[in-house]
Amino acid sequence: MSLLHFKRLYFSLALISWIILLVNDVLIIQHPENNYPIIFSDIAMNVLLSTFFLFTFLGFKIQIGVQRTGQLTDMLWQVFLLGAVTIPITIIIKLAGDLLLQKQLSQDALLTNIFNHINLGLITIFIANSFYVWKKMILFQKSNRTDILWHLFEYAVLISILSNFFSFTISQQSFILATAPLTVTGIILTFNLKWVAFMNYKQKWRSILLLALLIVIIFTFLERIYEHHIISTLIIDLSDNIFILATMGFILANCFVALLVLLFNLPTSSVFEQKFGEVMLFQKLHQTLQLGDKEEDVYSILLESSKVTVMADAAWLEIRDERNSLKDFSSIQIDEFDVFEIKKTLRKNQINILSEPQYIKNIHDYPFADKLKHLSYKSLLMVPLTSNNQTLGTLVLAKNLADGFDKEMVDIIFTFVSQASIAIKNFRLMSEAIQTERYKEEIKIAKEVQKSLIPSDLNIHPLIQMNAFSKGAADVGGDYYDVFRISDEVCIVVIGDVSGHGTSAAFTMAQMKGIFHSLVHMNLSPEVFMSHANLALSKCLEKKIFITLSYFILYPKIQKIEYARAGHCPALLLHNSTGNLSVLDGKGLGLGLTRNQSYSSFIHKYELHYSTGDALILYTDGLVEAHNTSREEYGYDRLKRLIVEHSQASAKEMNDVIIEDVQLFMGTTQFEDDCTLLVLRFV
Repeated sequence: MSLLHFKRLYFSLALISWIILLVNDVLIIQHPENNYPIIFSDIAMNVLLSTFFLFTFLGFKIQIGVQRTGQLTDMLWQVFLLGAVTIPITIIIKLAGDLLLQKQLSQDALLTNIFNHINLGLITIFIANSFYVWKKMILFQKSNRTDILWHLFEYAVLISILSNFFSFTISQQSFILATAPLTVTGIILTFNLKWVAFMNYKQKWRSILLLALLIVIIFTFLERIYEHHIISTLIIDLSDNIFILATMGFILANCFVALLVLLFNLPTSSVFEQKFGEVMLFQKLHQTLQLGDKEEDVYSILLESSKVTVMADAAWLEIRDERNSLKDFSSIQIDEFDVFEIKKTLRKNQINILSEPQYIKNIHDYPFADKLKHLSYKSLLMVPLTSNNQTLGTLVLAKNLADGFDKEMVDIIFTFVSQASIAIKNFRLMSEAIQTERYKEEIKIAKEVQKSLIPSDLNIHPLIQMNAFSKGAADVGGDYYDVFRISDEVCIVVIGDVSGHGTSAAFTMAQMKGIFHSLVHMNLSPEVFMSHANLALSKCLEKKIFITLSYFILYPKIQKIEYARAGHCPALLLHNSTGNLSVLDGKGLGLGLTRNQSYSSFIHKYELHYSTGDALILYTDGLVEAHNTSREEYGYDRLKRLIVEHSQASAKEMNDVIIEDVQLFMGTTQFEDDCTLLVLRFV
């Protein structure tokens, strides 16, 4: 029989027991002289009551056990919803009973016991549902110790149903000693609140409200129990029932403790939510994957990160090639023979680990699992690695616990696998591209595109003579410079350097050009331009990428310069009359390093005047950090001396002299980093 059939059977037996118990109570009241067999009174009542309790709890155990809710608050909502339905029924019963008794439409004892019997059913249903919902909450992110402790506690609680057959008081010393282990176990489980940490701020507020309402519902039930006890003569008095009171006390204690923990945890929720969000957005794995130089590095990173994150006891990873043949196999704390036995059992049960994600709560419950009895692994999580509908492999995680993976664990693994699949696919695509002529053509196109982004006409004003040199360390680079003429009186010159180099830096450089041309028409002051550019770049740059930039506004007719520097190399101003150099360093922070409103405080605007014949030299760090064969840098001092020595050279002549000297120093024409040089001569 399936679990669904067992659930229906248990609930049916509970209902039958409740109905027979009601009939038994009515017979006792109608025949106070006990002129029917005693077997239908005292013994029958206790047997039927215990049967009703047991099958109600077993039915809810199956019903809640098979549920896989995605939200933790949904569990508390389920408890509250049942309480919200049952409480109004008990209130209606109370009002109806009071009305009928006032009009003397029925006997006092009979009507009171019938209403009490209905309340007995409602209270038992509420308690059974709450008990097993709290089981799921307590066993969230469970450990071996918690799992064992709960099962001991659960069995002891169910056995305590037999207390219906005995008469004792809670204050007896023997009773206190006998129930002490059960009480201690319940208290320990009550403080197992790992689920609280996985709630966000909004969910915690909702849970606090639900818990407060649940406490009100429980106290309402207790009030009904003791009201019947005080004013009526009952055949079944729940105020003396150890099982009901103990279970309700356990649920009430869980509600109180959870409420207090949530209230104390609430102030730190926003911080934890941010950190947990970073984990869910796979930042750690994503950054780690960048360190991998080859596809095999991704395998080990994915396997180790996944196992540690979900606290799995073992894991293995199978990688397939384009023909779906096994390309690589890696495992942690499980050997290939055991993997083979597990896969053989899965195949016999028609489970294909390559087709779609699979979650097995306990593989030992499956047919043909006899050869796995020596293994401690029970629950398995199998997630295929796919990209563009192509199967790349499968990640399998194993735990010694049955049903050991929570939904949050599964979500994290799906995220890890998704990123790893993209990384593996990218490695393969890059490998294929390098081996074909098509890759060369794509690079050629990229070079042409980047070349089109660099201004071809540098004659921005009759009073400014300009020359430029730019060369990437790779086929394409991340250095950027641009010019723009706003009017006869105002010209703009910008130079920047994207962190890193290669195609990704070139792509970022293209983004910077788009932002420059979007803002330059607004004729903003240098510091305002920097602030707007930082805001725009913060929304499109990866977190690890930043841009250094220098922004100059030239006023040729009044011979004035306004500029701001965002962490870029300091410009040099050559004074023609004296032959001296001024270093235009200034303060500033690279674009993208701080991505909030405070960035504007790091940028400062500077103003200066120049004279006819002066020269402005702009460059990127690839120039001054160029190395020779002895790993010695070219440096600022060599650059300054060379500029002073050729102070009378034109812009083009000075540009050619500097680049030739740097390449002579390196012993090669190939730069290790992207290199750009702009020389402006004011004529």
